[in-house]
Amino acid sequence: MLHGMRNGIILILFSFFLLGCNQSPSPVFQEEIRGLKLVRLITGEEALLAINKLHGKKINVARGMVAFYQGEGEKATVWVSESACTDDAMQQTESMIEKMIASKSSPFSDYKQIERNGMKICSFKGMGQEHYIFRISKSIYWISANPGAIDELRKSIVG
Repeated sequence: MLHGMRNGIILILFSFFLLGCNQSPSPVFQEEIRGLKLVRLITGEEALLAINKLHGKKINVARGMVAFYQGEGEKATVWVSESACTDDAMQQTESMIEKMIASKSSPFSDYKQIERNGMKICSFKGMGQEHYIFRISKSIYWISANPGAIDELRKSIVG
């Protein structure tokens, strides 16, 4: 009984997290996308810790989510960090991309600016996958996936 109640509270809190982003469309992490199954979704404090670990330092993020997908010999990760305001998100996105491009030790290459449904995306390759970084309002997205799956993931999550 207590376990079921705890899960219910977690679901309610997760729903509030999704509804609380009134300026940003809420990401929707489907259970399966193009043969990739959602194997883990982290939110809250755990997501903020993972985002800080990814950057190697504490960054100014109000909320975060990380979704891990897996399929036959494929995997994908979707990182979402929400800033306090759109200007902060814009600055963080530009700064991150500039630092990655300038870094001589970066494992990433082939940086391109592409457009999908009117959305500007920084696309690049590295670590055996393709990567998209883009911003919607105050949310920054980083999707890592195989080239055949990355657009499907982006479409399913942000429309």
